[in-house]
Amino acid sequence: MRDLPKDVDAGAVIEIGRYLDDRGNGARISVHEAIRIVRNKTRTKLTDAGLEELIVECAAARHLAIVLDS
Repeated sequence: MRDLPKDVDAGAVIEIGRYLDDRGNGARISVHEAIRIVRNKTRTKLTDAGLEELIVECAAARHLAIVLDS
């Protein structure tokens, strides 16, 4: 995974990690649902596109299937 920019909210990154960990290896990750969950659990200034990029990178690092439905 790349180094995160200084403007990335650490709380959002942690919440993305929790969301992905809860899904397990067999489930496909819905980017739309992940963005909604992260927005509900954290207050981040990241745009949906920024959150999508982080979700995709984190899911790819875990070798999880991703549904690009945002």
